[in-house]
Amino acid sequence: MEIKAYRCMGLLFALIVFLGEVYVLGQPSKPSLPKAHRHIGVVKSATGEEIPEFSMSEASLETNAKKENLITNRDRKYDAFTVERTRLFIAERSTGKVFEIRGLPLEWRPFSDLTWADERTLMFDRWSQPHYGVHYSVDIKEKRLNAAVPFPDKYFLEQQKTRSKSVP
Repeated sequence: MEIKAYRCMGLLFALIVFLGEVYVLGQPSKPSLPKAHRHIGVVKSATGEEIPEFSMSEASLETNAKKENLITNRDRKYDAFTVERTRLFIAERSTGKVFEIRGLPLEWRPFSDLTWADERTLMFDRWSQPHYGVHYSVDIKEKRLNAAVPFPDKYFLEQQKTRSKSVP
């Protein structure tokens, strides 16, 4: 009797899991930023501003250039790194080609928080001031800017809440 009860519970659990997967797979997908590297105030479906000056073109790296913030994507095909904190490069490991990301605003400001969201999406920030920055997402394979979304940091948001409470 106990065995039948366990079997029924197991079959019921399997059916629930199967129906849940069917439901999830049937949902329409929405374009959004990959989940890695989220910030407060940056919504999932944000595409941000258009930056027509953006380019990712082949470049040569000076022989004495020091690679900083070096990260490798999950399938180990690309390396991303900064040089002098204000220049951002992507190296294709199989061919040895190096590409530089150019045309982003505030070129004198350093890049920060480089991370790979997946095998092809590089995400990073550039702060325009201490409490306000721009979050970028770049498709490396397509050499295309996916998103440029301005965002405040947590401190800035808390200050805004405090000010709005004090205003009658």
